[in-house]
Amino acid sequence: MIFNIINNKTEYQKLEKLFYINEQNKVMADLTMEITLNSKDIRKKYIEDISYFENIKKSFYIDESFINDFKEYKLENRFNKLNEQTYINNEYFKNIKLNDVKDGVYEFKEECYEKYEAFVYDTISVDNDFHELTNIGYFDNKYNYLTLQENGSIWMLISPHEINTMNEAISKAHGNVITFGLGLGYFAYMTSIKENVKNVTIVEKDEKITYLFKKHILPQFKNKEKIIIINDDALKYIDKKNFNYDYAFIDLYRDTDDGLPLYIKMYQKALKHQNCTFDYWIEESMIIMIRRCLIILLYEVLNKVYDSTLCNTYYDVIINRLYIILSSYVINDYNDVIKLLSNENIKELIKSL
Repeated sequence: MIFNIINNKTEYQKLEKLFYINEQNKVMADLTMEITLNSKDIRKKYIEDISYFENIKKSFYIDESFINDFKEYKLENRFNKLNEQTYINNEYFKNIKLNDVKDGVYEFKEECYEKYEAFVYDTISVDNDFHELTNIGYFDNKYNYLTLQENGSIWMLISPHEINTMNEAISKAHGNVITFGLGLGYFAYMTSIKENVKNVTIVEKDEKITYLFKKHILPQFKNKEKIIIINDDALKYIDKKNFNYDYAFIDLYRDTDDGLPLYIKMYQKALKHQNCTFDYWIEESMIIMIRRCLIILLYEVLNKVYDSTLCNTYYDVIINRLYIILSSYVINDYNDVIKLLSNENIKELIKSL
């Protein structure tokens, strides 16, 4: 990687600001985790006569200097009251009834967000300067959501976050649809009730999940005749020669930490199926993690601290692969950096990761 902007003060300052924003993003991610993990207890101290954001500031000791340092994140706009009726009236929840259904060590059970409990409810967005913006939601009433538990531990769930982050994929699904990963059948149900969807093939390798689905959930589907279930490994099935679908949705992971390797592998394998449209659950979050790795690599190369032997985490592996891919990449100005970090370019890089 060759930097031709080191002696250009203005361009260099832009790059330094980018490094600073990348660190800010990590601070904001940690704050978001702290708020969501601890709000169940903090909410008990909620003061009704001040705004939700003022309660958050008070509970987590967020002072004005912090808000000013992170003013580009517009923290006051990141906390939103949600309408529980939007989710209660969801077609899946109106028609699929699984409250307190037990089957051996498994149980379909309702958990809840307490009044004023905070949670991430939608996809992370990124502004033009690469600030990562996470929206946190809350209800002003108790809200129940469905979980599947094994021996009392939550295994799967359908929360507002899952619903909101699948809306776009559900709206795009058409024709012969395939989904990799079954979960609680939410995506399969919501696509199967669409008139422009002929059938929905579900690829799920865990036979325990398909057993529970077939016994307790599928019989309640309006259009169960559209559902085809295949017990197979996603990474093997996608390589089959008779892969003939119009739309594919990849939902094989819980979050970015366990999902990034699968996302990259499935993205690469999907390239051979040009006649099928592929979408990936929380793809923006996957791209964000690769972008963070790119920015770290830019910093390390520029400051001559890059160490190719560092492989403590999967993210170190990604950084090392990016270093090889971009070994001859030339940065003449900050516009080259913006291009490098764009979603479109990152998707091109994923092909070689």
